[in-house]
Formats: sequence, structure tokens, C-alpha cells
Amino acid sequence: MADITSRTRPDWQTWPNLLTLVRFLLIPVFVVLVVQEHPAWAIVSLVALGVTDWADGFIARKFHQESKLGKALDPLADRLSIIAIVLALVLVGLLPWWVVAIVVLVDLVLLVISSTLFRGSPDLDVTWTGKIRSALLFVGLPVLLFSSIQTIEDNAPWVRVVALVFVYLGTLGHVLAGIQYASGMVRKARGAERGRPTSARSS
Repeated sequence: MADITSRTRPDWQTWPNLLTLVRFLLIPVFVVLVVQEHPAWAIVSLVALGVTDWADGFIARKFHQESKLGKALDPLADRLSIIAIVLALVLVGLLPWWVVAIVVLVDLVLLVISSTLFRGSPDLDVTWTGKIRSALLFVGLPVLLFSSIQTIEDNAPWVRVVALVFVYLGTLGHVLAGIQYASGMVRKARGAERGRPTSARSS
């Protein structure tokens, strides 16, 4: 019975996709908590974002629940999370504006390339650079938020410095991951073009 259920279940009905949906819902919660100056609760929501990000990938690999929808939504959730988190921290003065400018610019370029070449998701796997980028940012950003708590700010100002190092390295990783992703899209598009019949190409 379990095998029949697994065979008839739609591709998108998986636990990893449910966790990805939770990540989308947590993004505005985090932004509101930061803007309303509730850093402790904002950190909790940010940790929840990181945990669900790790859990959906782990479950997908462990239980073979990968799906086309998951491959499209997972990087989108990552990018939206990063943009929202960085923008929120810029709004409250914890990050310089150029960090969010770089993050948004990279994602806009990827969106244009993806829309031009594939008219949607190119269905590419997340690179190790992207995973390391996410890890750096999901460590550095909560620590940066933690450093804004008055007691930490007064007694341990070095925490903010360490957090900024992680965030700046993560921002650099975001650029490198974007370059890799763009290159992957171009290679995939060229491969698809070469694989088409001559008549199809001429039309």
C-alpha cells in the first residue's frame, strides 16, 4: 500500500516542499520582527529559516523526495530569504546599503538570463559555492543581529566585527555562486541548442 501511495503521489507533494513553503512564510515574519526592534525573536525566526533550509535538502536526499518544483523553489527561497534579511538589516542600520545592492543586482541578472534562455527555471542543482554562501550568511546575519542587543553592543563590540566578516564573505560567495549559476545556464542552453535537429534549429 505504501508503494502504491508513493507512486500515485504528485511530484510536488513532498515534505521538503512543505518545509520550503514554511521558509517563504518565515521571511516576512523576520522582517517585521527586525523593523519592530525585537532582535531576540528575529534571531529565533532566522534560526528557523536556517534549520528548514538544511532540513528540506537533507530529507530530499535521504528519502529520495527530490522534485522539479523543489529544485525551482529551493534556490528562490534562498534568494528571497537573503534579500529580505539583508534589506531588513540595512533598514535598521546594521549593514551598509551596498551589500543589499550587490545581492539584488546578482539576482536580477540571474532572473534576466533565466527568463531569456529558459522562460522559467533552468532546473540546475545548487553548487557548493552556493551552499557555502548560504552557510556564511545564515551564520553571519544572526550573529550581526545578536550584536545589536544592547548588552552585547556595550560589552562585546568584537561580535559585530566577526559577524560582518562572515556577511562580507557570504556576499562575495553570492557573487561567485551567481557567476557559476549563470555559466551553468549558458552551458545548458548551448547543449540544448546543439541537441536539436537541424530542421528545428532553422525554424
